[in-house]
Amino acid sequence: MNKFAITLFGLLFCTGIGNASDNWYDSLKMSGDLRYRHELIENDTKPSRNRHRIRARLNIKATLNEYAKVGFQLASGSDDPISSNQTLDGGFASKELTLRQAYFEIKHHRAVGLALTGGKFKTPFFKPGKTELIWDGDLGMEGGFLKYKKANKLATIELIGAGLWVEERSSESDSYIAAGQAVVKFKLDDKKSRLTVAVGFFKYVNGLNHPFFFDDENSMGNSTKLYIVGNDTTLVYANDYELLELSAQLNLKLAETPLSVYGDFVTNGGTDSLNTGYLAGFSLGKTKKPGSWKVSYNYRELERDAVVGAFSNSDFGGGGTNAKGHKLGAACQLANN
Repeated sequence: MNKFAITLFGLLFCTGIGNASDNWYDSLKMSGDLRYRHELIENDTKPSRNRHRIRARLNIKATLNEYAKVGFQLASGSDDPISSNQTLDGGFASKELTLRQAYFEIKHHRAVGLALTGGKFKTPFFKPGKTELIWDGDLGMEGGFLKYKKANKLATIELIGAGLWVEERSSESDSYIAAGQAVVKFKLDDKKSRLTVAVGFFKYVNGLNHPFFFDDENSMGNSTKLYIVGNDTTLVYANDYELLELSAQLNLKLAETPLSVYGDFVTNGGTDSLNTGYLAGFSLGKTKKPGSWKVSYNYRELERDAVVGAFSNSDFGGGGTNAKGHKLGAACQLANN
């Protein structure tokens, strides 16, 4: 058996962090957050459930030089790709710490506006209102993407092309996502308002007739079928997933209060039924300083095979697809930081 491997960017570390600063620690940027959450879960067929959960995250970014950066994120949780939550139970058992991000970003002076990112990174695609119709906010994608950005007085254009590795298999074809998105941000009303429109296409290769991603016992709402090979029977995806997404967001001020109105629509060309989803909502206000506030609302409907449930919002409707309903939120900032 022959093996052939290429290490692309290990040389980044050989350039020396000192190129960016005289002191190595000046090149580091650290951030993090802690969330404590209580959940009351009510289901018509099960007893009510009270659950206490924490999420802790630590981000580290290092600027190696003016053209190269690396980043890492450590977080609580398990190997679940769409959740960093850790339930408080188990007789005070110690909780897990996981690697949620590990990536590089490189640029070149002859390719102005172009950046290459690879490794494990947060979702690079525009999500209106930071909503999660297709991609959960905790999802750390793996693979690589190219992003081109160009701005002028009227608008900013962003083009993203990505290859995302979902499942590597030793005896079958690998599953991956070929993705692209175009985003245009128009400057309105003397730059106080902005209209963002985006179109994206996400094609899952080798998903049909393959086991469910991450958890081969849970399709997260997607349609399934039995796949028989010899004497083995496996539950697999019953459809392809070729997602076309259209989204828009308008940011403006209402009596000096920030207002955002947004919408998101997705359809799956890999099947002819139960293949659409949409979301519409708004947010008013912004939590920026003590005493500031924000309220938000959105409504969504996500049919069974509109998206891949394994990567959609982990909280709404119990996670996955085949759900519809309202989401109402409110926040008030009590203190700095």
